Amino acid sequence: MRFQIHHVNPESPSFADVVACEIESFDNPLQSIFRFFYPIFGNESESEKYLALDNLVQLQRQWARDDPDTVWTKVIDTESDNQVAAGLLVKIHKTNPFDSPKIKDESAVWYPPGGQREYIDECLRIFNAPREKFMARPHIYFYIGFIEASYRQLGLIDMLIGEKCRRADELGLECYLEAVAARGVAIFMRQGFIPFREVAIEPKRENADDEWKEMERKMQPLSFWPMWRPPYGRFVPGETRPPWHRVRDEKGSKL
Repeated sequence: MRFQIHHVNPESPSFADVVACEIESFDNPLQSIFRFFYPIFGNESESEKYLALDNLVQLQRQWARDDPDTVWTKVIDTESDNQVAAGLLVKIHKTNPFDSPKIKDESAVWYPPGGQREYIDECLRIFNAPREKFMARPHIYFYIGFIEASYRQLGLIDMLIGEKCRRADELGLECYLEAVAARGVAIFMRQGFIPFREVAIEPKRENADDEWKEMERKMQPLSFWPMWRPPYGRFVPGETRPPWHRVRDEKGSKL
């Protein structure tokens, strides 16, 4: 078989190849949402890009150290010297990941202190809010998925997502992800995911400084679609309740 799925050890030297594929994928076309973790917009020097790559490798290694639920997989092309063609980061939460109270919100320390970092911090807060509201229970979180441009439309996304959906079915778990492009909504629906409404990420600040305004110019427009898959991918009209409906019913408030 030409394409094979392999688990990835983030501590291995080859993990840098996975992150390099991730960067290329989110740069072609450029997706602003990836700039949350990768502060490169196209006009930076090669040394700045190399530093940002190394910082991203270290950041995502630290994610795995901090969260034992983290699982990385990659797709390799056996006909092209095992080149990384795609990758997926999931978190397999067998218990509620939000049981423990937050000590503090994560801050985008890869941006310099000031308006730039504060803008990204607020973007991250808006981005994370729906999952924290909807998924306070066991689930598999499809956090980051990507495919190198030359390997698109070969079924690799279905290969990766399908493999983890089968794992979710073995465990009887719900799944959750954020589609960061409109075209992704239909792709994930093929695997049984149901979309919530589009959520805009539009931080606002009175008397914003020039750094905040510059980040706003670079990042906007910015939005995503929370998506949920019921246990075993079974949706029964009139019976299956997406988490946003359950939250609304329990709290009696409009989302």
